[in-house]
This record gives sequence, structure tokens and C-alpha cells, in this order.
Amino acid sequence: MLGFIRTLLAKVTAPSLTGRAAGESIFCLFSLLLLSCTSSSTFRLTGTIENLRQADFYVYSIDGSLTELDTIHVVEGEFEWEVPLQEEATFYLVYPNLNEQVIYARPGDHVHFKGDANQLRGVSINGNPENEALTRFRQENLKVKPDSLQRAMRAFIHAHPESRVSSYLQRQLTLERSTSSRLRVGQKLPDIILPPDSAGGDTLRLLSKDSVCRPVLLRFWATWKGESRSTAHNVREAIRKSEKLPKARRLQPISISLDFDARQYAFSVRADSIDYDRRRYPQIWDAPICELLAIQTIPYYILADSARKVVALGSDWKQDIQPALDKLLQPASKSK
Repeated sequence: MLGFIRTLLAKVTAPSLTGRAAGESIFCLFSLLLLSCTSSSTFRLTGTIENLRQADFYVYSIDGSLTELDTIHVVEGEFEWEVPLQEEATFYLVYPNLNEQVIYARPGDHVHFKGDANQLRGVSINGNPENEALTRFRQENLKVKPDSLQRAMRAFIHAHPESRVSSYLQRQLTLERSTSSRLRVGQKLPDIILPPDSAGGDTLRLLSKDSVCRPVLLRFWATWKGESRSTAHNVREAIRKSEKLPKARRLQPISISLDFDARQYAFSVRADSIDYDRRRYPQIWDAPICELLAIQTIPYYILADSARKVVALGSDWKQDIQPALDKLLQPASKSK
């Protein structure tokens, strides 16, 4: 391409060219330059997915390639997404069921996604070597047992230590270890330090060694998960109920949003009629608090008593949280 442009430039400047011919050559030259610049700084993802007519996928990154959560609209089983890109990036595609698909990107790449909504683990992604390597690994290990899968992950990492696929598999192994040590009822909360967030919140410490604590309710949610957004009224009702108790027994609710879109988050918070501790961590599952507590789904709640012992946790407010909360917030019985 560069040699062709140089040849064309020489012809444009040749004294024998007529004005019209020179103009046409200049137009051709700049068209080629524009096309070259555009294609080399854009990443394009196209896809076809069977058994899915309409849906919204979400895309985020943790390497700064995207500054906010983006949306991909699937229409009649097909979608297309483009983003300006100056250097290689790793994107995470979030399905409606909150499972994720990693996408490796480089400037100028055109990557194609092909799959079936009934078997999302078996999707194929082609267009550059890293996506194709991950596709092969995933399809070769589609039906293996968890122990065998972990051995295959470690073998791939050992064989390809410099690959971005190895970094992803190492992250998955870390999450597997976290999941195996998920909090259970009766355990104490670990020492939690919530750093300042993107919405201006100060550092918040929930240390188990504190001698005097209030019961605490951690709520994990995001506006892009409608079911989790609609559970805010449960927290409001719990706060109102606890306000009737002595101050030391009142609930300390903490809202932890995994929203990437600051505007959507701010709009949702403004609509809340009660003010309480809130944090927004756009790293989603890579937020330190999510990794510490192995949070991998939303909505999710953790309820602990004044001694920081977990008394309830789970995704279903009515079944998992409400019974323990009612007991925790019961007025003290009157002494005879």
C-alpha cells in the first residue's frame, strides 16, 4: 500500500499530467489515505446467533479501552459493533444471563462471533489468533469435568505464558478459588475496606475486629440488571423498619453498584428517596469487593449482625434475606 501511494504521488506531481487527471489522482490518493487511516484505527465485531431474535448485549473493558459500558443490539439474530481503537484491547461481552465472553481486539481487526443461544459456551470467535486459540480451547474442553478443566487451563498457561488467553484463564482459576471459599451463614465477614469510588464516596471501613458495630446489609446491584435495580424498595423498607430501634441496633445498609454508566447510575440514585452509604465500582466483577467476597451475580445481598457474623446471604430477597432480617430487627422484648 505504501509503495502504491508513493507511485501515485509521483504521478500526481509529474508535469505531463493534465489538470483533470491530476485532480482525479489527488482524489484517489486522499481516498486511499482516509480508508487506510480509518481501517487501521477501528475494531469491528459482527455476529450471528441462532435461537435469539432480539436482545441487548453489553460490552466493557478493564484496560481503559472503553470509558463507559456500551450496548450491542441483537436484531433477528445478528449484530454489529465498531469502536475506535489505537492499541490492542480486551473486551468483555455480557450476555443477558450475565455470563461473559472475552473478546481480544487489535486496531484494524474484524472479528466474527457465531453461536447458539442455547449453548453459549460453544460459541466460535474468529478474526485473530488469540480469539481463535480461546475458541479451540473452550470447544475442546466443553464437556470435561471441573477438575479436568482446571488441569487443561494450567497446561495452556504453562505452554503459552505470554498469551493474553493465559491471562484470562489465570483469572478464571482465581475466580474458581474464590467461589470455593464463598461466605456462608455463621462465618464472620472479613475485614472490608471500600476505597473511594468513582462517584465521590470516601473510604469506608467495615472491620470485623471493631468492638461496637451495627448490623450491616450489603446490596450488590446495577442499572443494567433490571431485576437488581428494582430491589431498592426492599432496602428502603428495611431502613424504615430499623429506624424504630435504638441507634446501636439500626441497620447499616451499603449499596454497591457495578454500573459502568455513571449517568444511568446517577439517575437511579436521584430517584431513591432515602440517603445511605453508596459506592459505584465500574470494574464490575473485578472490583476488589467482588473478588474478596466472590460475588458473581446480581442482585446479591449479605446480611451480618452486630458481631459481623453472616446471618443471611443470597440473591432472593424474600427467601434468603427477609426472614433473617425480620428476626434481626425485632424489637427487644420488655422485661417483666
